[in-house]
Amino acid sequence: MRNRWIAAIAALAFLGGCNTADQGAPAAGNAPTAAPAIAPGTAITGTVTLREPMPIEAGSKLEVRLVDVAQPDVAIAEKTFDVGGAPPFNFSLDFDRAKIDPARTYVINAVLTDGERRFLPVLNSPVLTRGATASTQVVLNAEATPAEKLKEEFNKLQGRIGGMKKVAGTYTTDTASIGWDAFAESGAVRFIRVNTEMDAGGRSSVQYAFKDGKPMVVKQKGGATVGWSDDDQVLWNEKPGGGTLSDNEVKALHDDAVKALHMAQEKVDAGKKK
Repeated sequence: MRNRWIAAIAALAFLGGCNTADQGAPAAGNAPTAAPAIAPGTAITGTVTLREPMPIEAGSKLEVRLVDVAQPDVAIAEKTFDVGGAPPFNFSLDFDRAKIDPARTYVINAVLTDGERRFLPVLNSPVLTRGATASTQVVLNAEATPAEKLKEEFNKLQGRIGGMKKVAGTYTTDTASIGWDAFAESGAVRFIRVNTEMDAGGRSSVQYAFKDGKPMVVKQKGGATVGWSDDDQVLWNEKPGGGTLSDNEVKALHDDAVKALHMAQEKVDAGKKK
């Protein structure tokens, strides 16, 4: 009997030693995970293309920036290139590897400026970490120019006047008869049409658009068009057949718009008091 107990204790000791040894060995399928890697090298190379190909004026600026997606306003590296002609445009951007955290995500942001037009990225272009390489291709899309945005805003406003409050009036001068109608939104005049019939013969028609109580666009039927930004900078200046108005001509149209606005706004305000 005593010999059986001794044999049992010995077997348990042997099994315990085996379990202790097993605990120090990694389990099958749970091998240590490799640390995240950074793509080799100290420069990012790539190409910039346009979604809709078009020629780019010589001397246009291509700004390339390496950023952390969590802090896109802080450039880790950046460089500006003079470009022109037909894309693609190649670039090489040096960077400091010590500033790269392999656990974070980095992208190349590129902005192309050609005169008043900017081209912005269509999608993110990852580089360096999380399996991305040190080479990429950036696709840019054309952004509307300030003048194009103003034209779109004018057309949309013109299309909405049917739902606005309308006032109208007539008056005469020594040389002409004038009829006008105006359209107000939330008590403020936004659009005016002025038709003039000259006593000596001939007619003219002018459209005025306003924003925040200031002239936005003056459009002459068959004539020139001028438009201003919110800070009164001229964005749109066109004459039929090409060319632009002089500064004095632009100022005269601006002054005419201000007079028309005062006339129409007085009638809108008078209607509110009734």
